[in-house]
Amino acid sequence: MGPPSNIAGDEERYAQFLASAEKLRLEMEALGSKVRDLVITQAPVQLLGYLLAQFHMANMFSADEDQRPNKKVIQKFQLALEYVHAVWSCHANLADEGTTLDEAITAELFETLDQLETATMMYCMASSAANLSSDGSRQSAETEFHAKSTWALIRGHRYQVLEREFFRYVLEPHADALRRAYGMEPGAIADGIQNIADAFRAGFSNAAGRMLERMEQAYKLAEETGDNLEIVLKRLQSDEPGYAAEMSGTMQDMFFGGVCNLSRHSSLTEPLLEDLSYLPGENDKFYAAGEFCGTPMRTLPARVKPGIKLGADFYTTDGQFIRDSAYRAIQWGVWKRLPYRDEWLKRQALVVEQAYPRIFGNQLAGSKTYSGVYYRDVQTDEWVETDLLILLEDVLFVIESKAGVMPMQSPATNFTSHERVIQDLIVKAYRQCRRFLDYLAGQAETPIFSFVGGSYVEIARLKRSAFRRIFPIGLTVEAFTPFSAAAKELAEVQPILGSHPFISMSVDDLFVLNRFLPTTGQLAHYLDVRQQVAGLPKALLFDEMDHLGAYIQKNRFDEDIREQLEQADSVTWDAFSDVVDRHFEDPDWQDKPAPSQKFPEPFDRLFVALDHFRPAGWLKMDARLRNYGGEGRDNLARFVTELEPTLVEHPRRRFQLGEEDPVQIWLCREGSFPSQQELQYQAEVGCLVVGAVKMDVLVLAYENIGQISGAVCAEHAAPSILRTDYANLQSEARRQRGRMKILSKTPANKQNE
Repeated sequence: MGPPSNIAGDEERYAQFLASAEKLRLEMEALGSKVRDLVITQAPVQLLGYLLAQFHMANMFSADEDQRPNKKVIQKFQLALEYVHAVWSCHANLADEGTTLDEAITAELFETLDQLETATMMYCMASSAANLSSDGSRQSAETEFHAKSTWALIRGHRYQVLEREFFRYVLEPHADALRRAYGMEPGAIADGIQNIADAFRAGFSNAAGRMLERMEQAYKLAEETGDNLEIVLKRLQSDEPGYAAEMSGTMQDMFFGGVCNLSRHSSLTEPLLEDLSYLPGENDKFYAAGEFCGTPMRTLPARVKPGIKLGADFYTTDGQFIRDSAYRAIQWGVWKRLPYRDEWLKRQALVVEQAYPRIFGNQLAGSKTYSGVYYRDVQTDEWVETDLLILLEDVLFVIESKAGVMPMQSPATNFTSHERVIQDLIVKAYRQCRRFLDYLAGQAETPIFSFVGGSYVEIARLKRSAFRRIFPIGLTVEAFTPFSAAAKELAEVQPILGSHPFISMSVDDLFVLNRFLPTTGQLAHYLDVRQQVAGLPKALLFDEMDHLGAYIQKNRFDEDIREQLEQADSVTWDAFSDVVDRHFEDPDWQDKPAPSQKFPEPFDRLFVALDHFRPAGWLKMDARLRNYGGEGRDNLARFVTELEPTLVEHPRRRFQLGEEDPVQIWLCREGSFPSQQELQYQAEVGCLVVGAVKMDVLVLAYENIGQISGAVCAEHAAPSILRTDYANLQSEARRQRGRMKILSKTPANKQNE
């Protein structure tokens, strides 16, 4: 859903939208104030425990047919939990914990929040349409609507399990400073944050399980001894020194927000908890007088500090913001406690810059990596720098790291600041990637330099023509979802050199991609498809996890989107991240393989062989095999399966797939490779058979049936009609056309549904 379009120049409708937006803003402010007044009457810890208990019960009773929580229910409670954090952060005089919780008020709270959410979405539509003819900094009403609605709905949608990996990686370079500021090692901080996420994810169900187990134990003992339940419980407390504490903690987790208690579940030190949390009344901005007071169009306090101190303990109300806000809260806390700002930024830049080669160490094995690359700008002739180049076979990664602060200013309250930060994170990286690729395209061979001892020293020479794929990537330290996914909607962010769309992602995305795409071929093919989608304006996916999920389920989902864009002005894909969430929801996720695309068994052997032997052109061949959809995969697998056993009688077998972009695959006994002349001859004939301009060729050697011992990749062009042997080639093509097995028109973009 988006704002109305085609209103430019229609002054009457423009005025109507402007008046509607103003009316909705006032309604939002009134509803935000009402939410505050309702929350402030309730005892904080009691209210928190009640909301969480209701949340978990609602999840149980609203789950879908697969027993997965209802997303609307989750969003409803997330908004409530974010708002109670906001109210407590902005008001010092909170209700005493002795105050009895009023369930009627909590019901009214949910009703008011529903009204606030509806009014906010309506405001985003009306105000965006009203600003269609504004000063030109906004790209369009649709873009502004996307920015505003995204801001209002940006609460996390990820299943939280990889905090430990992310925080360990990004905090490790600051170990000395963290020890001085908080008395903790980076690994211990990462473990603590993971414990918080685990408590949110499974703490309530674990507590319920412990409670049920202990009650069953007590009833069984009562039945065996004949004692009443009260006596049995007292005996258990006497016999087990930790029993009373265990049951007290279980009750806290189930009914009094104990799963949110950072003091109880995180093992983080007091100074660190202080820097992660607000004191009641410490935030003076969210409910300050002025436009959008207390509305989602301001910056929720949890985006700055995810915790809140209630009484003697520290709590967080939403596990998602621990992931999204904790890193910056720690950074700012260290800066406040130590003179470390410049050093933090310097080390942080290196963390982001080295993320690809470190996190994707297996996938990028054998690549050449150049960091801190210098060259002369083609426009200014000044020396400039590119952060990182990775050369992997015929693929070039051009990576620019940006470790700036995520957009903290709302597009409604300060669109200029909001836009500027996104420009800093996305457009600057894009411009630097474009600058290098302009240099690369400037001549047939371009030197790159390192700065050593005050001089620029040539370290390599690159040819643009050597790279089949070039991935310009802007990388940030943490996600600023979903702004990175919408980078292509910025007018300046066009495909570089007309053919290399820019990709924006974050370090924490890489940890998930690393688990789901563990091989070189998988990662390279995903980035290939991801880049195609990045080049499709008006095609919106929420974040990197939606892109990953769409890839797993649809393979060449860029082709699906292209087809849809032929019938619509814009396309939005949602909920494809479910396949990622489902994996992490499994209690045994660490011991189970991540979901992946399904290929018939022969493909696994082909992929392994290509990765193992890595002949020239192997990554291109790997990608084209992965491009096949369900029917194409089945056809190729059937031919391989049928022909492999015949190598007992025949030294070589050959088949051909496709018409417009065909491939020939040879299966050969060890020592029976075809000569280069025969490969070229059969490839040229194959081109004439189907009328193709070129032929990709894969030759596989077999030591035993099913055991590949070698691989060769090649590409041959169709023969010129001016060739003296053209008539003979045509004659052979006609002969083969009648007898050669050719599978054509195999769809490449559809997996089996």
